[in-house]
Amino acid sequence: MKSRSVLLGLLFCLAACVSAAAQEVYPLGDQREVFWDDTMVASMSDCQILVHQPVPQELAFVCDKPWEGNNCGYWTILYDDQAKIYRAYAQGWSINNGVQQGHRLVIVTYESEDGIHWTRPNVGQFEWEGSKENNIILYETACHAECHDFSPFIDTNPNAAPEARYKGIGFTMDLSGLYAYQSPDGIHWTPISDKPVYTDGAFDTQNIAFWSEKEQKYVLYYRIFAHGARAIARAVSDDFLHWTNEGEIDFPEGEGPIPEAQYYVNQILPYYRAKNIYLGFPARYVDYGLLRATEYLPEWDRRQKRMTQSSRYGTAVTDSVYITSRDGFHFRRSNEAFMPPGLKTKNNWVYGDNYIAWTVIETDSLRDDCPRELSLYATELSFAETSSLVRRFTLRIDGFGSVHAKNKIGEMTTRPFTFTGKELSLNLGTSAAGFVKMEFLDEAGNPIPGFTLDECDMFFGDMLDWRCSWNGNTDVSSLAGKTVSLRFVMREADLYSMKFEE
Repeated sequence: MKSRSVLLGLLFCLAACVSAAAQEVYPLGDQREVFWDDTMVASMSDCQILVHQPVPQELAFVCDKPWEGNNCGYWTILYDDQAKIYRAYAQGWSINNGVQQGHRLVIVTYESEDGIHWTRPNVGQFEWEGSKENNIILYETACHAECHDFSPFIDTNPNAAPEARYKGIGFTMDLSGLYAYQSPDGIHWTPISDKPVYTDGAFDTQNIAFWSEKEQKYVLYYRIFAHGARAIARAVSDDFLHWTNEGEIDFPEGEGPIPEAQYYVNQILPYYRAKNIYLGFPARYVDYGLLRATEYLPEWDRRQKRMTQSSRYGTAVTDSVYITSRDGFHFRRSNEAFMPPGLKTKNNWVYGDNYIAWTVIETDSLRDDCPRELSLYATELSFAETSSLVRRFTLRIDGFGSVHAKNKIGEMTTRPFTFTGKELSLNLGTSAAGFVKMEFLDEAGNPIPGFTLDECDMFFGDMLDWRCSWNGNTDVSSLAGKTVSLRFVMREADLYSMKFEE
């Protein structure tokens, strides 16, 4: 079982001193700010930045149809707000693993009314062994070879044509480049061009594209090889057909991919509640070779069979980490795994395990009357059996990371910022003995009368939307437009995000 949370372990020093960057006034406005990194933090004492690992739930997909195979992977999960339906996409593929013979690759789709219970729509488009009774949506056509690693998205560009409301990218096995596709409904797809629209990369993985509201461009994150490792690069486009290469994305020293832990996918997306923030879940590929410990990984006898086809099918292992960026180019990464394999079962510690689907969706909770939560999906048992699996995981909304205080009272002060709005909303939680209080500071760092710590109404509990108050007053509009900071005092508490609301 995966533990609830681990130290984020970012390579910056969060001491009592305030960095030069933190002194700059941050134009927060009315956008949501998450506490997943140090962007808003000027100083901390007896607090930590924590990354919270997702909680495993039920098996969502058992890919046991003949066309889905032992490598049904590179998943995309979307919510179509117009059709009021969740859609999932993956490549159906079998690799000769010593247990099952390989077969050619197809792209398949699934549907759900709640994002939790999934069905295979019978789309009836392509034959498989003489029958169109299947969920295949892309196959080899007269003008296109088979489409690998297909990644669709719903185009929120206001200028997108109705017949191209869904778009997607994929590559062919000759690695000639990325092809562009469009669809009016997410089911019926056609190539936009009979030639690759982008060729400057390696591409042999799930490459991600989307419309960025922040940048007002299409953004592409794709596979390259750099510094002896699989890595991530970025390109942008105004029309989805003509792309500008912006090069390898940037990490501080020691936080990017390395030869010993390469990035297999990137899964980068704008966070839907704070679209100024990009997050991603690269899968790390590690192969220590045949060591004594390798023989103690799950299902050693079956690993040996797979190794007759390729040694890495038995020795390589994968997990996923967690990255964030404010500009889409400079990223930070935790030094701990976001989704580690965990205690061994027959379904984990497998090459291809823990690949997180693109994207993150919001779903109802299955527990009593709990609020809605985030659902993520990740692979299990890839390459290993005659079929592969996908498990659903959950997190609280905004719950990827937090400023965390233990049983010793801690403090965190934000960098100076300006805001618009009337009330301060916090996503936060405490233990029964925990609490959170806060005060506004002026430009000189002095408490502002009417909004001091002594006047603050203490919070304890667990809420996604707590409206802060001082002697019962929630109205902070008198401070809007002024340069202020927030000082939090907390014990046994997590602060996930904040937003100034009207």
